[in-house]
Amino acid sequence: MIKKINSYIFIFCLLLLAGCDPTENVITEIPATGFIQVASETGSVSEGAANVEIDVLYGGTSNTDGVTVRYTLTSDDPSRYIDVTGGTVEIPSGQFSGKIIIEPVNNAATDGNLNIAVTLTTDSSVPVGLAGGVNNVTQNLTLIDDDCPIAINDWVGTYTVEEVFSEGGTNAGLTLAGAFGESYQIELALDPTDTDGIKLVVTNSAGFNSYIPNGTVITFDTCNAVVSYSSSPLNIAGFANLTIANTAYNESAFSISTDGSLGNFGDYEFKLTKQ
Repeated sequence: MIKKINSYIFIFCLLLLAGCDPTENVITEIPATGFIQVASETGSVSEGAANVEIDVLYGGTSNTDGVTVRYTLTSDDPSRYIDVTGGTVEIPSGQFSGKIIIEPVNNAATDGNLNIAVTLTTDSSVPVGLAGGVNNVTQNLTLIDDDCPIAINDWVGTYTVEEVFSEGGTNAGLTLAGAFGESYQIELALDPTDTDGIKLVVTNSAGFNSYIPNGTVITFDTCNAVVSYSSSPLNIAGFANLTIANTAYNESAFSISTDGSLGNFGDYEFKLTKQ
């Protein structure tokens, strides 16, 4: 039915989250059952954030029986979030709002921002949209990528090994290669199980001694410019375990630096540099 409403002006101002003049006469069609709408048509959340809550508001004079809200999530990559509320939200009797909850998946891939369309559907228990119309039916939620890019393919190749006991200890300046009469060189290849483009697998070059165990995975933390190893502590040259203190990589030089304590033999460091 069509009715002039001054008494509903406050409700509409709340639902629209916008200022309006309560002295104005507004003519609109109010469904007898009331209606539901999203509180905002836009929003954003970082993929590293906690769950995001999207408010759904019920516009009606009373809510005696409860309201069932159904919705869909549409995007180009549903693997990047979890629909916690599972497509349905109940607004209990006596209440006028509910929450759609979405959990971002904090992956390590540099995959760009993602738009998620959160749309109320007509199989909800009351009409959807402002006064049962087409407005405020969808919130376009932007999932913000918080990862940093790295061209992992460019890191594939053969690496020279520079290694030495650090200054300050009794073994300062000595190398394992010199002490054992060995030589080291390694190959870094893509990890076939890596879907994020941040991992390389170690293989010691043919004709060289073993330096880092074959199959060790190096993972790049691209935003902090450090790496981690799948084995920690990391066995070095089959001689002793390195308790890692610091790592870093230089993308322009294609080098990876690591230091720490090598067993009880003192502080030790090595650098892998692409040939």
